[in-house]
Amino acid sequence: MLEEIARLPLAAAKYKQYTARRRIAYFGFGYDFTANRLGAAPPAPAFLGPLRDKVAAWMSLAPAALEQALVTEYRPGTPLGWHRDAPDFGRVAGVSLGGWARMRLRRYPRGKNTPIVLELAPRSAYQMQGAARWQWQHSIPATRELRYSITFRTLLRQD
Repeated sequence: MLEEIARLPLAAAKYKQYTARRRIAYFGFGYDFTANRLGAAPPAPAFLGPLRDKVAAWMSLAPAALEQALVTEYRPGTPLGWHRDAPDFGRVAGVSLGGWARMRLRRYPRGKNTPIVLELAPRSAYQMQGAARWQWQHSIPATRELRYSITFRTLLRQD
């Protein structure tokens, strides 16, 4: 899978006027952080299908419910700052590949609590829903090794 990811057209992640050091590729839906809205993105490549199916089963969802995939490359020294995922998305699952990382979680709005730290081993997965999704922020300190993250998200429907 890492060879397939290496062939993706990854581009610098842009957030308003800031260009992050990580590189990304959106599938299904992208997100425009300047306009704060969803945008079109190409369909996910076939090699992500079996992984999406496994993640969906783990989350007790139909695979089609995971409508967005985001592939992120973290080169050594690349962090991910404190944030919550965009409100257009519902449940979130991530799969970590390549090097190790630490995911930190803290209450939002920020309290005086010490962040919780999760070790993300290669080939490990996590999911965020409920309070973890909406009442906590997460971040990843600078990585020491090349690491990829594949994030799958459901869309939050406004009915």
